[in-house]
Amino acid sequence: MSDRLTTPQYSDDLVLSNGVALVGEALDARPFQRMLVRDGRVATFDGEGGDSSAPTLDLQGQFVLPGLIDCHVHFDLAAAPAAYDHWTKGPLVRSLTCLHNGLLALSRGITAVRDLGCADHLVLEYAAQVDSGVLLGPRVVAAGRPITVTGGHFCRYARVADGATEVRKAVREQVGAGAKVIKLMATGGISTPGDPHASQLTVDEMTAAVEEAHQRGVPVAAHAHSPAGVRNALAAGVDTIEHAAFIDDAALEALSRSRATLVPTVSALNNIGGGLGIPEATVEKSLSARGTYRQSTQRAIRAGVRIAAGTDAGTALNPIGGLVDELAMYCDAGMTPVEALQSATSRAGAVLGDGLGVLDLGSPADMVIVKRDPRRDLDALREPAYVVSRGRLVPMPWVQEALRQLSEATKP
Repeated sequence: MSDRLTTPQYSDDLVLSNGVALVGEALDARPFQRMLVRDGRVATFDGEGGDSSAPTLDLQGQFVLPGLIDCHVHFDLAAAPAAYDHWTKGPLVRSLTCLHNGLLALSRGITAVRDLGCADHLVLEYAAQVDSGVLLGPRVVAAGRPITVTGGHFCRYARVADGATEVRKAVREQVGAGAKVIKLMATGGISTPGDPHASQLTVDEMTAAVEEAHQRGVPVAAHAHSPAGVRNALAAGVDTIEHAAFIDDAALEALSRSRATLVPTVSALNNIGGGLGIPEATVEKSLSARGTYRQSTQRAIRAGVRIAAGTDAGTALNPIGGLVDELAMYCDAGMTPVEALQSATSRAGAVLGDGLGVLDLGSPADMVIVKRDPRRDLDALREPAYVVSRGRLVPMPWVQEALRQLSEATKP
């Protein structure tokens, strides 16, 4: 790569001036003359202090909100039509894909993600490099290999485990490799062979996984499309339900009563169609499920289910960065713009932990800055003016040049 891509240098402090912060879980507007960011956190609003040589950014009335969070991505996929064929590529291309997807996320104002499944531990390694400061990228809470049953969803790439004892061992393997979340397959899937309605991991198996993960301080996400799969996963005590495309009233009620959060990823099927190179079985199941999936998400919103935003990005024709499209679908289904924003900030932050998703004194300084009030117009999020990650201003010209070069190296 060119000299332009030398690792950017940062100041320890950053000063933002003349802006409007959207603070707290409610995203209340707080005009400020001066916001000091120090050591990766919001240090003061309109207070003194700070390195006099620190870069100062005059926002001229622009809006500052918490960095967006996508709770369901696959950074080691390239959104190719036959998405999972990417895992047959060599480690160099796959590593560059992770780097590309991380920079693409940052360019769209996404400062944290939850990666819910890879064929091995490559994304765990990528996340560690980002955390250490070697690579520029968003925060990544990664699952490593998802856990499934023999012949189950994702079985070609996942950690196959049958029986509670083997499932416990599989959880220990992922946590031992650095996983910060565990992914379980409670039902079949739409993007792989088999019936998405079919239950797979049993309640006993998932209970063993949850016990093993929770005693290590690691949350558990369950891929579950069918009502039975959702109920089984909830009975096991999982922390999030992913998708829920075919949920019924009984499962919705169980989800509403539980402490679990739903991550719908309903936009993942938007670009699926015939003649695009997507496996025909995936096209058939996707088109058959699309309407019901949207209705299920709408019913969950109307039922008051706790929802955090996720896109399943990386899957077929579903590139990283489409989070605003997901939020727009929530609004179409009944959310207000503020509620949709909360699904990608405070509610998503509660899923990831570490105080993410809220902008306030002492909070992590992950921020996106936009020209218009996103509480009135979600489209304001589509073109961030600036992005701050871990208290540092993301160098957008550098990122755009890196993306240009990486796109050539990682194209499907």
